[in-house]
Amino acid sequence: MAPKAAFLAATALAWPAFTQAYTLKDNYMANNYQDFFNKFTFWTGADPTKGLVDYVDEASAWNNGLIGNGGNIYLGVDNTNKVGDEGRKSVRLTGKTAYGPGTLIVADIAYMPQVCGTWPAFWMTAQSDDWPQSGEIDIVENANNAQNNQMSLHVSEKQGQCSIAPNPSMTATKDRWGNCAEEVNGGCEANDPRTNSFGSGFNNNGGGVYAMEWTTQAVRIWFFPRGSIPSGNSGPLGASPDPNTWGTPTTNFQSKDGSGCDMSSHIRNQRIVIDTTFCGTWASGTWSSSGCASKTGYSSCEDYVKNVPGDFKYAFWTFKSLKAYT
Repeated sequence: MAPKAAFLAATALAWPAFTQAYTLKDNYMANNYQDFFNKFTFWTGADPTKGLVDYVDEASAWNNGLIGNGGNIYLGVDNTNKVGDEGRKSVRLTGKTAYGPGTLIVADIAYMPQVCGTWPAFWMTAQSDDWPQSGEIDIVENANNAQNNQMSLHVSEKQGQCSIAPNPSMTATKDRWGNCAEEVNGGCEANDPRTNSFGSGFNNNGGGVYAMEWTTQAVRIWFFPRGSIPSGNSGPLGASPDPNTWGTPTTNFQSKDGSGCDMSSHIRNQRIVIDTTFCGTWASGTWSSSGCASKTGYSSCEDYVKNVPGDFKYAFWTFKSLKAYT
Protein backbone atom coordinates (compact mmCIF):
# COMPACT_ATOMS: atom_id res chain seq x y z
CA MET A 1 0.00 0.00 0.00
CA ALA A 2 1.29 3.46 -0.91
CA PRO A 3 2.24 5.70 2.02
CA LYS A 4 -0.58 8.18 1.35
CA ALA A 5 -3.14 5.40 1.03
CA ALA A 6 -1.89 3.81 4.23
CA PHE A 7 -2.21 7.12 6.05
CA LEU A 8 -5.76 7.63 4.83
CA ALA A 9 -6.74 4.10 5.81
CA ALA A 10 -5.27 4.52 9.29
CA THR A 11 -7.06 7.84 9.68
CA ALA A 12 -10.36 6.27 8.67
CA LEU A 13 -9.95 3.59 11.34
CA ALA A 14 -9.00 6.08 14.01
CA TRP A 15 -11.74 8.62 13.36
CA PRO A 16 -15.37 7.89 12.42
CA ALA A 17 -16.64 9.19 9.10
CA PHE A 18 -19.12 11.90 10.05
CA THR A 19 -21.58 13.26 7.55
CA GLN A 20 -20.21 16.32 5.76
CA ALA A 21 -23.42 18.34 5.40
CA TYR A 22 -27.13 17.94 5.96
CA THR A 23 -30.41 18.65 4.17
CA LEU A 24 -33.47 20.00 5.95
CA LYS A 25 -36.07 17.34 6.73
CA ASP A 26 -38.41 18.98 9.26
CA ASN A 27 -38.83 22.65 10.12
CA TYR A 28 -40.88 22.69 13.31
CA MET A 29 -41.40 26.46 12.95
CA ALA A 30 -42.78 26.33 9.39
CA ASN A 31 -45.85 28.39 8.49
CA ASN A 32 -44.81 31.22 10.82
CA TYR A 33 -44.89 29.02 13.94
CA GLN A 34 -48.57 28.18 13.47
CA ASP A 35 -48.06 24.42 12.92
CA PHE A 36 -45.60 23.82 15.75
CA PHE A 37 -47.95 22.13 18.21
CA ASN A 38 -49.46 19.95 15.47
CA LYS A 39 -46.07 18.24 15.23
CA PHE A 40 -46.19 17.09 18.88
CA THR A 41 -48.33 15.07 21.24
CA PHE A 42 -49.00 16.24 24.78
CA TRP A 43 -48.03 13.77 27.50
CA THR A 44 -50.76 13.58 30.17
CA GLY A 45 -49.65 10.55 32.17
CA ALA A 46 -47.76 10.36 35.43
CA ASP A 47 -44.24 11.77 35.42
CA PRO A 48 -41.71 8.92 35.07
CA THR A 49 -39.20 11.01 37.06
CA LYS A 50 -41.63 11.27 40.04
CA GLY A 51 -42.07 15.02 39.68
CA LEU A 52 -44.69 17.15 41.42
CA VAL A 53 -46.24 18.01 38.08
CA ASP A 54 -49.60 17.89 36.36
CA TYR A 55 -48.92 17.52 32.64
CA VAL A 56 -51.93 18.85 30.73
CA ASP A 57 -53.33 18.28 27.24
CA GLU A 58 -53.18 20.83 24.45
CA ALA A 59 -56.60 22.36 25.06
CA SER A 60 -55.87 22.87 28.74
CA ALA A 61 -52.42 24.28 27.90
CA TRP A 62 -53.98 26.92 25.65
CA ASN A 63 -56.74 27.70 28.15
CA ASN A 64 -54.26 28.15 30.99
CA GLY A 65 -51.79 30.22 28.97
CA LEU A 66 -49.06 27.59 29.19
CA ILE A 67 -48.22 27.63 25.48
CA GLY A 68 -48.01 30.25 22.75
CA ASN A 69 -46.83 30.69 19.16
CA GLY A 70 -46.85 34.45 18.67
CA GLY A 71 -43.49 35.02 16.97
CA ASN A 72 -41.55 32.48 19.04
CA ILE A 73 -42.68 29.27 20.72
CA TYR A 74 -43.54 29.70 24.40
CA LEU A 75 -43.76 26.74 26.81
CA GLY A 76 -44.58 27.78 30.36
CA VAL A 77 -46.06 26.50 33.60
CA ASP A 78 -48.83 27.61 35.96
CA ASN A 79 -47.54 30.60 37.95
CA THR A 80 -50.83 31.75 39.48
CA ASN A 81 -52.21 29.05 41.75
CA LYS A 82 -51.06 27.26 44.86
CA VAL A 83 -51.28 23.51 44.31
CA GLY A 84 -51.50 20.29 46.27
CA ASP A 85 -50.21 16.80 45.69
CA GLU A 86 -51.63 16.83 42.15
CA GLY A 87 -48.68 19.02 41.17
CA ARG A 88 -48.17 22.24 39.25
CA LYS A 89 -49.51 22.40 35.70
CA SER A 90 -46.92 22.14 32.93
CA VAL A 91 -46.45 20.63 29.46
CA ARG A 92 -44.40 17.78 28.12
CA LEU A 93 -44.23 17.61 24.33
CA THR A 94 -43.20 14.54 22.32
CA GLY A 95 -42.50 14.88 18.60
CA LYS A 96 -44.58 12.83 16.19
CA THR A 97 -41.59 12.12 13.91
CA ALA A 98 -39.06 9.40 14.78
CA TYR A 99 -35.45 9.76 13.58
CA GLY A 100 -32.57 7.38 12.96
CA PRO A 101 -28.77 7.65 12.67
CA GLY A 102 -27.64 10.37 10.31
CA THR A 103 -29.75 13.03 12.02
CA LEU A 104 -28.86 16.56 13.04
CA ILE A 105 -31.13 18.49 15.40
CA VAL A 106 -30.61 22.26 15.74
CA ALA A 107 -32.48 24.44 18.24
CA ASP A 108 -32.18 28.19 18.69
CA ILE A 109 -33.35 28.77 22.26
CA ALA A 110 -33.79 32.28 23.65
CA TYR A 111 -34.87 31.40 27.19
CA MET A 112 -35.16 28.37 29.49
CA PRO A 113 -36.46 27.83 33.06
CA GLN A 114 -34.12 29.22 35.71
CA VAL A 115 -36.08 28.67 38.92
CA CYS A 116 -35.43 26.56 42.01
CA GLY A 117 -37.72 23.53 42.01
CA THR A 118 -37.68 23.07 38.23
CA TRP A 119 -36.15 20.28 36.16
CA PRO A 120 -36.31 21.35 32.49
CA ALA A 121 -35.06 19.22 29.61
CA PHE A 122 -34.74 19.23 25.82
CA TRP A 123 -33.99 15.65 24.82
CA MET A 124 -34.74 12.67 22.61
CA THR A 125 -36.03 9.17 23.27
CA ALA A 126 -38.21 6.49 21.69
CA GLN A 127 -41.96 6.25 22.16
CA SER A 128 -41.85 2.83 23.81
CA ASP A 129 -42.26 1.19 27.19
CA ASP A 130 -38.88 -0.57 27.21
CA TRP A 131 -36.68 2.37 28.27
CA PRO A 132 -33.70 2.49 27.97
CA GLN A 133 -33.54 -0.28 25.35
CA SER A 134 -34.10 2.20 22.53
CA GLY A 135 -31.79 4.81 24.06
CA GLU A 136 -32.03 8.41 25.21
CA ILE A 137 -30.04 11.52 24.27
CA ASP A 138 -30.22 14.44 26.70
CA ILE A 139 -29.21 17.64 24.90
CA VAL A 140 -30.17 20.25 27.52
CA GLU A 141 -30.87 19.28 31.12
CA ASN A 142 -30.24 20.24 34.73
CA ALA A 143 -32.24 21.19 37.80
CA ASN A 144 -32.96 23.99 40.26
CA ASN A 145 -30.80 27.10 39.77
CA ALA A 146 -27.93 25.36 37.93
CA GLN A 147 -26.01 27.32 35.28
CA ASN A 148 -24.05 24.45 33.69
CA ASN A 149 -25.73 22.20 31.15
CA GLN A 150 -25.46 18.44 31.55
CA MET A 151 -25.54 16.22 28.44
CA SER A 152 -26.21 12.49 28.72
CA LEU A 153 -26.46 9.26 26.77
CA HIS A 154 -28.53 6.39 28.20
CA VAL A 155 -28.60 2.95 26.57
CA SER A 156 -29.22 -0.65 27.64
CA GLU A 157 -26.76 -3.50 27.99
CA LYS A 158 -29.46 -5.72 26.44
CA GLN A 159 -28.35 -4.34 23.07
CA GLY A 160 -24.74 -5.39 23.67
CA GLN A 161 -21.78 -3.36 24.85
CA CYS A 162 -21.64 0.39 24.51
CA SER A 163 -18.12 1.54 25.28
CA ILE A 164 -17.21 5.07 24.27
CA ALA A 165 -13.77 6.56 23.69
CA PRO A 166 -12.00 7.46 26.94
CA ASN A 167 -10.60 10.77 25.71
CA PRO A 168 -12.55 12.09 22.71
CA SER A 169 -12.10 15.61 21.41
CA MET A 170 -14.57 17.71 23.43
CA THR A 171 -14.72 20.72 25.76
CA ALA A 172 -17.13 19.44 28.43
CA THR A 173 -15.98 17.80 31.64
CA LYS A 174 -16.56 14.05 31.81
CA ASP A 175 -18.65 12.72 34.67
CA ARG A 176 -19.93 9.16 34.23
CA TRP A 177 -18.02 7.75 31.26
CA GLY A 178 -16.87 4.57 29.56
CA ASN A 179 -19.81 2.15 29.66
CA CYS A 180 -23.04 3.97 28.79
CA ALA A 181 -25.40 1.16 29.82
CA GLU A 182 -28.02 2.39 32.27
CA GLU A 183 -27.93 -0.91 34.15
CA VAL A 184 -24.17 -0.68 34.73
CA ASN A 185 -23.25 2.98 34.95
CA GLY A 186 -26.47 4.97 34.89
CA GLY A 187 -25.55 6.05 31.38
CA CYS A 188 -22.78 8.48 30.39
CA GLU A 189 -22.77 12.21 31.01
CA ALA A 190 -20.65 15.34 30.74
CA ASN A 191 -20.97 18.88 32.07
CA ASP A 192 -20.40 22.12 30.18
CA PRO A 193 -18.07 24.29 32.31
CA ARG A 194 -19.53 27.49 30.83
CA THR A 195 -21.97 29.23 33.15
CA ASN A 196 -23.96 30.60 30.21
CA SER A 197 -24.93 27.12 29.00
CA PHE A 198 -27.97 26.75 31.29
CA GLY A 199 -30.38 28.67 33.51
CA SER A 200 -29.99 32.34 34.37
CA GLY A 201 -26.52 32.61 32.84
CA PHE A 202 -27.92 31.30 29.56
CA ASN A 203 -30.89 33.67 29.72
CA ASN A 204 -28.85 36.73 30.64
CA ASN A 205 -26.76 36.17 27.51
CA GLY A 206 -29.81 35.94 25.25
CA GLY A 207 -29.66 32.15 24.99
CA GLY A 208 -27.93 30.39 22.12
CA VAL A 209 -27.96 27.42 19.76
CA TYR A 210 -27.79 23.75 20.67
CA ALA A 211 -27.02 21.20 17.96
CA MET A 212 -26.94 17.40 18.26
CA GLU A 213 -25.50 15.10 15.59
CA TRP A 214 -26.24 11.36 15.79
CA THR A 215 -24.40 8.93 13.53
CA THR A 216 -23.70 5.21 13.78
CA GLN A 217 -20.36 6.07 15.40
CA ALA A 218 -21.09 8.95 17.76
CA VAL A 219 -23.47 11.39 19.37
CA ARG A 220 -21.95 14.88 19.34
CA ILE A 221 -23.47 17.98 20.95
CA TRP A 222 -22.46 21.62 20.42
CA PHE A 223 -23.53 24.71 22.33
CA PHE A 224 -22.99 28.14 20.78
CA PRO A 225 -23.78 31.09 23.11
CA ARG A 226 -25.53 34.07 21.57
CA GLY A 227 -22.87 36.20 19.90
CA SER A 228 -20.67 33.17 19.10
CA ILE A 229 -22.84 31.27 16.61
CA PRO A 230 -20.97 30.30 13.40
CA SER A 231 -22.48 32.12 10.43
CA GLY A 232 -22.93 31.23 6.77
CA ASN A 233 -24.62 28.34 5.01
CA SER A 234 -22.50 25.76 6.82
CA GLY A 235 -23.26 27.22 10.26
CA PRO A 236 -25.85 25.62 12.55
CA LEU A 237 -28.50 28.12 11.42
CA GLY A 238 -27.44 27.98 7.76
CA ALA A 239 -29.15 26.31 4.82
CA SER A 240 -26.59 23.46 4.69
CA PRO A 241 -25.22 22.99 8.22
CA ASP A 242 -21.91 21.14 8.33
CA PRO A 243 -20.82 20.11 11.85
CA ASN A 244 -17.27 19.46 10.64
CA THR A 245 -16.83 23.23 10.25
CA TRP A 246 -17.94 24.08 13.80
CA GLY A 247 -14.84 23.15 15.75
CA THR A 248 -14.57 20.91 18.79
CA PRO A 249 -17.94 19.67 20.06
CA THR A 250 -19.03 20.40 23.59
CA THR A 251 -19.67 16.70 24.24
CA ASN A 252 -18.61 13.74 22.13
CA PHE A 253 -20.04 10.31 22.93
CA GLN A 254 -17.80 8.59 20.38
CA SER A 255 -17.65 4.83 19.96
CA LYS A 256 -14.46 3.38 21.41
CA ASP A 257 -12.04 2.30 18.67
CA GLY A 258 -14.82 2.69 16.13
CA SER A 259 -16.58 -0.53 17.21
CA GLY A 260 -17.22 -0.18 20.94
CA CYS A 261 -20.78 1.06 20.54
CA ASP A 262 -23.08 0.74 17.55
CA MET A 263 -25.23 3.86 17.90
CA SER A 264 -27.80 2.43 15.47
CA SER A 265 -28.60 -0.59 17.64
CA HIS A 266 -28.41 1.19 20.99
CA ILE A 267 -30.31 4.31 19.86
CA ARG A 268 -33.43 3.91 17.73
CA ASN A 269 -36.57 5.78 16.69
CA GLN A 270 -35.71 8.94 18.58
CA ARG A 271 -38.31 11.69 19.01
CA ILE A 272 -37.79 15.23 20.26
CA VAL A 273 -39.08 15.84 23.80
CA ILE A 274 -39.38 19.19 25.62
CA ASP A 275 -40.63 19.41 29.17
CA THR A 276 -40.48 21.17 32.52
CA THR A 277 -41.14 19.11 35.61
CA PHE A 278 -40.81 20.00 39.29
CA CYS A 279 -38.84 18.41 42.10
CA GLY A 280 -38.65 14.69 41.25
CA THR A 281 -35.54 12.61 41.78
CA TRP A 282 -33.13 15.30 40.59
CA ALA A 283 -34.44 18.67 41.81
CA SER A 284 -35.54 17.22 45.16
CA GLY A 285 -32.34 15.24 45.52
CA THR A 286 -30.19 18.36 45.10
CA TRP A 287 -32.50 20.80 46.87
CA SER A 288 -30.12 21.57 49.74
CA SER A 289 -26.81 21.15 47.90
CA SER A 290 -27.95 23.53 45.14
CA GLY A 291 -28.53 26.28 47.69
CA CYS A 292 -32.27 26.38 46.96
CA ALA A 293 -33.27 25.50 50.53
CA SER A 294 -31.43 28.53 51.93
CA LYS A 295 -32.38 30.78 49.02
CA THR A 296 -36.13 30.09 49.20
CA GLY A 297 -36.50 29.46 52.94
CA TYR A 298 -38.29 26.17 52.25
CA SER A 299 -36.79 22.96 53.60
CA SER A 300 -38.30 20.85 50.81
CA CYS A 301 -38.66 21.31 47.08
CA GLU A 302 -42.27 20.12 47.21
CA ASP A 303 -43.37 22.74 49.76
CA TYR A 304 -41.82 25.50 47.69
CA VAL A 305 -43.41 24.37 44.41
CA LYS A 306 -46.83 24.06 46.06
CA ASN A 307 -46.85 27.42 47.81
CA VAL A 308 -44.94 30.06 45.79
CA PRO A 309 -46.65 30.19 42.37
CA GLY A 310 -45.42 33.67 41.45
CA ASP A 311 -41.79 32.58 41.27
CA PHE A 312 -42.61 30.25 38.40
CA LYS A 313 -43.27 33.06 35.96
CA TYR A 314 -39.59 32.54 35.12
CA ALA A 315 -40.05 28.81 34.47
CA PHE A 316 -40.59 28.89 30.72
CA TRP A 317 -38.95 28.02 27.41
CA THR A 318 -38.77 30.26 24.35
CA PHE A 319 -37.71 28.63 21.07
CA LYS A 320 -36.79 30.79 18.09
CA SER A 321 -36.25 27.82 15.76
CA LEU A 322 -36.15 24.04 15.79
CA LYS A 323 -35.08 22.01 12.76
CA ALA A 324 -34.18 18.41 11.94
CA TYR A 325 -31.73 17.53 9.16
CA THR A 326 -30.78 14.23 7.59
